[in-house]
Amino acid sequence: MSAAAGDRNEGPWRLAQGAVLVLVAGFFLYSLRDLLNPFLLYWVVIALLVPFRGVRGHALVVTVATLLAGVWVLDTAGSLLAPFFLAFVLAYILDPVADRVSAHPRINRTAAIFLILVPALAAGSAALGFGVPEVVRQAGDLIAYLTEWVRGLNPADLGFDIPFVDEGRLLASLQSLDAETVGAFLEEHKATIARKAQETFLGLGRGVGALFTVLSYLVLTPVLMFYLLRDYDRIIARTDDLLPGRVREGARGFFREFDDLLSRYLRGQVATALLTGAITWVGLMIVGFPYAFVLGVTVAVLGVVPYLGVVVSLIPAVILALISEDIGMSLLKVGVVYGVAQGLESAVISPRIVGESVGLHPVWILLALSLGGFFFGFVGLLIGVPLAVAVKLLLVRTLERYRESALYKEEAAT
Repeated sequence: MSAAAGDRNEGPWRLAQGAVLVLVAGFFLYSLRDLLNPFLLYWVVIALLVPFRGVRGHALVVTVATLLAGVWVLDTAGSLLAPFFLAFVLAYILDPVADRVSAHPRINRTAAIFLILVPALAAGSAALGFGVPEVVRQAGDLIAYLTEWVRGLNPADLGFDIPFVDEGRLLASLQSLDAETVGAFLEEHKATIARKAQETFLGLGRGVGALFTVLSYLVLTPVLMFYLLRDYDRIIARTDDLLPGRVREGARGFFREFDDLLSRYLRGQVATALLTGAITWVGLMIVGFPYAFVLGVTVAVLGVVPYLGVVVSLIPAVILALISEDIGMSLLKVGVVYGVAQGLESAVISPRIVGESVGLHPVWILLALSLGGFFFGFVGLLIGVPLAVAVKLLLVRTLERYRESALYKEEAAT
């Protein structure tokens, strides 16, 4: 019998063997369903795909499985990974500063990191020790002040009609709220509110104690940041060596563009937001406007999304001006301070720090942060902007390929 005939006879047998193997493997995994989780199943899939290395589609299946497993890990263990992500983001932001300091002939990399981290940690500790309590105090005073103002209103004081709204009933509902009512509501729902707040902002509530999580941020994050800063260049070099030779040049070009876009936005926008917030705070304090600190902090914290911090901070500032004794002067103060702050930000700060436009629309950034925070909590907020940059670059490259395709260049039939 010829070899070709033998291959034809073995074909159905090989197919039957493969079907039996798939059935047995499926039954085996089904019997272990109580022990398996997506992470273990991921490694099972990778092991089963080893014989198919080099087959067309193998890399795509591995990539998709890896992405799905990564999403599951973020959703399940986000609270544990948050300090690592935070440390890496901070190391990424501070790496250029460490490079410049360590370029001095008498300062090595470790000494440069200490020179950067000690003042940074001191400033962070001061912000936590003095800034946060002051923000909480001023925010509480602002809410109490606005509450007292609302209680003294009547529909005629509004000076305008709200379409489709009964102003009298609305004011009555608002004025019926008092400290005791709000306190009773918070006391009744404090467990739910605390759990949701922890899950949203700190990634807690999944079997990890609050004390351990706080200590991980205060202790683990600085330690991780130190080691990541010290070995940052080495980590990048080793990651580059792991890229497959077939796609190495294309991947290097993509990551260079990604790093340039992300670094200009992230480092520039953070510095711009902090400076604009500080200018707003000092300006409001100089002109004697109330609650200057909490308004400036709002500009700084929310300023990672362009214009968001200013808009959110400007709303209570205008309300405070409208309910003050001298409305005209108060509005003038707000207009001058915010105008000067935004003028300096647009004409001086942003061009010097951020540089030319990086092509990241504020709506795109806000969408990325909202979706990241909704699905993955604090970790999602950390990875939201990098993912937005990566998706933008992928879309740009996809559109470039489409414009070079025969489908795009094909002329309409006459």
